[in-house]
Amino acid sequence: MKKFCAHRGLSKLMPENTLPAFAAALSLGADEIEFDIRLTKDQKLIVSHDGTLERISDGEGKLKEKTLDELLALNIGVKHGWEVGFCTAEEVFEQFANKIVFNMHLKEHGEDGYLIRELVKLVEKYDAWKSVYFAGSPSELEWMEKVAPEIPRTAIQLPKDTVEIYEMATKYHCSGVQFWLGMFDEELIEKMHAAGINCNLYYADTPEDYDKYFSMGIDTLLTNRMDLANKWRK
Repeated sequence: MKKFCAHRGLSKLMPENTLPAFAAALSLGADEIEFDIRLTKDQKLIVSHDGTLERISDGEGKLKEKTLDELLALNIGVKHGWEVGFCTAEEVFEQFANKIVFNMHLKEHGEDGYLIRELVKLVEKYDAWKSVYFAGSPSELEWMEKVAPEIPRTAIQLPKDTVEIYEMATKYHCSGVQFWLGMFDEELIEKMHAAGINCNLYYADTPEDYDKYFSMGIDTLLTNRMDLANKWRK
């Protein structure tokens, strides 16, 4: 089955990583939503791709140097003309757990795997074991395997990687990989599939690219335009 994962929600048309963007993606038939998780100064789990505030909000400085209350006072919809705030990981679970699959990109792991341990508590609280998976780079994958071996892991490929993606995925017993555009081919996809590893791609935003990458064997496309993906399916 060809699947679509809404990258940070309906992020091209709405403020990214917000509850309205996730709700819109769900309404447009997304199979998954991808969102990024970080820790605040007071060790709360907040949804944000960036570690700094300037691009995404009307605030300044490093996210990790702000408390949750300080971050919740900011507007992260300014570039879209919206008034909307950050959301916590728990708010995403409250609204969407078991309604859609969560592709959770862990931007850090916290001391002794703290971020991962806290996420596992949310998975347990909302009984979302069958509709979540973690994604990350080697340092996060190592802690995922230590702290939460029961939750599926996806290895994320990045241009700066020094470890080949197949090696990374097998080393940490991942059930999936997430390719970066231009860093894979059909032979690598076949190799992953032969090892029982699903293949995501970041990202595709046009009908032409949906055709191209699904025909190559990609299982799940991350897209910023779930509105176009919905039309393509029809």
